[in-house]
Amino acid sequence: MNLKKTLVLGLFSFSLSTLMLPAHAQEEQDVLNADRPDNSQGPSVISRGFVQVEAGFNYQKLDANTRIYAYPTALLRIGLLEGVELRLQGAIKDSVIENRTERHIRGWGPLSVGTKVRLWEESGWRPEAGISAMLALPLASEVFKPDEPEPQFGLAFSNALSEKMDLTYTVGYGWTKGSPVQSYGANITRQFIDKLTLYLEVFGSKERSGPAEHQADFGILYLLLPNLQIDVAAGRRLNKEAPQHFVTTGLAFRLPR
Repeated sequence: MNLKKTLVLGLFSFSLSTLMLPAHAQEEQDVLNADRPDNSQGPSVISRGFVQVEAGFNYQKLDANTRIYAYPTALLRIGLLEGVELRLQGAIKDSVIENRTERHIRGWGPLSVGTKVRLWEESGWRPEAGISAMLALPLASEVFKPDEPEPQFGLAFSNALSEKMDLTYTVGYGWTKGSPVQSYGANITRQFIDKLTLYLEVFGSKERSGPAEHQADFGILYLLLPNLQIDVAAGRRLNKEAPQHFVTTGLAFRLPR
């Protein structure tokens, strides 16, 4: 059995085991914490019994001839137990390729299913930590469908640098289009007023057979309501192998319980 199939089975066992964890009493959740629009998704999970929807529009220019639109990108997060959430993710994609004539490739991207689990809380210099596991299923339009399920794993950490500033850093490993990919990300988030937060981020990835790609972005988050946040972010490449630039905007909405 190859490594990829072993990890797919391991992901299934891991997800099943989280459903069997004992539940613990918890306080009412009152802080909205979204996994968008940054790429360095932190270790926080939504509380048991809550449902959160995160959706948006993403535009990316890969090179002089190729643009990709995703509308909407959507992530559904469901709090199953204290420190455990279920995640479902998908997007409608539209790739525009210009090479003398314009050609569109449209369709549903792969549906991803998985979980995120909080490993431990922050204590002193020890960061808060969490682990995520997702499986991209071959449920998509033919042009975007993977040949077989592709697992993605992430390990995330977060430190409070001050009362209003946080540092988040992540590492990941998985498969995209059948090729192993390593990834990383780090961002600093600063709250300026009660409802306005800014962040700066660097992130990147490397396929086994390709060069590393490094990018940076800047984003703004605004809390319209206690359970509704809007965002906008833009980024560009740090080396010539990475996509040229991107823009994204969207929202996160936590359903009342």
